[in-house]
Amino acid sequence: MKNEFDFHQPVLLEEVLSFVDHKKCTFIDLTLGRAGHSLEILKKISEGSCYVGVDYDQKAIDYSSKLLESYSSKCSLNFIHSSYANAFSKIYELGIKSADYILMDIGVSSPQFDDPERGFSYRYNAYLDMRMDQRQEKTASIVVNTYSADELEEVFTKTQCPCARRVARRIVEERGKKEIKETFELVDIIRSALPFHELNKKGHPAKQFFLALRYEVNNELKELEKGLEESLDFLSLNGRLIVISFNYQEDKIVKEHFNRRAKKTPIDKRIPVIEEEKLSYLNLTKKPIVPSEEELERNNRAKSAIMRVIERIDDER
Repeated sequence: MKNEFDFHQPVLLEEVLSFVDHKKCTFIDLTLGRAGHSLEILKKISEGSCYVGVDYDQKAIDYSSKLLESYSSKCSLNFIHSSYANAFSKIYELGIKSADYILMDIGVSSPQFDDPERGFSYRYNAYLDMRMDQRQEKTASIVVNTYSADELEEVFTKTQCPCARRVARRIVEERGKKEIKETFELVDIIRSALPFHELNKKGHPAKQFFLALRYEVNNELKELEKGLEESLDFLSLNGRLIVISFNYQEDKIVKEHFNRRAKKTPIDKRIPVIEEEKLSYLNLTKKPIVPSEEELERNNRAKSAIMRVIERIDDER
């Protein structure tokens, strides 16, 4: 059932499509969301292609599988409820051994942010949930109400939250009076712990703290690292991995993985190697791709988007 939170405007759509050829292929969207990218990709790729849509959020799977079902006569459509880091074992079970294209649009989608019931946003009052996968037990409320001050400080420090120690101790102090259940309660506690110069800075004072809690609840950065490794290994020859991230921390992880895998020097042909060892990677975006001014005028949420693309190649090329 469609609701007001289902609309999602895909970022860097034209840029993503520019790396996808009109051909029969296997395409995997590891972060399906509301299928903004996938819808246009299915229009572009050739008949007989194989498509896999993956998402941690069952609501996203339910909505997008219905949205894309009209393409079932053109392509083989498959949908998997899983984190992207754990999806490949299930993809193997479908008989798919490699992919020509893999897309990762990292983070929380607009429908998740805009639905107050999900508890991702500091702009709406809701239960402190923040789970991408509603099947899991850990919520932001559990983190806030059960982690020690030192553990909370560590969580906040990872995303460079200001005054992480002060905020962590204030949370522990306030939850001793009553359980912290709602987003606005946490926002007020964060505000009360921050000094004036922090409150006077541009941007919402709770933004980094909510990001830190979201990462902790969903284990996002470790999921990202594993997902990148799995994706790079799963690419076919000349296959491409397209990754869109939304902050420096995510982009740093993507950049480091790409640089580690990318071809730097030609293989020494005097050294005998087996065929598999000849495969390497070529970084197609030495400089990351960012949204155009035109896109930013249409969609302000695209302003922090960063896209990188890597291709699996043969070293003898």
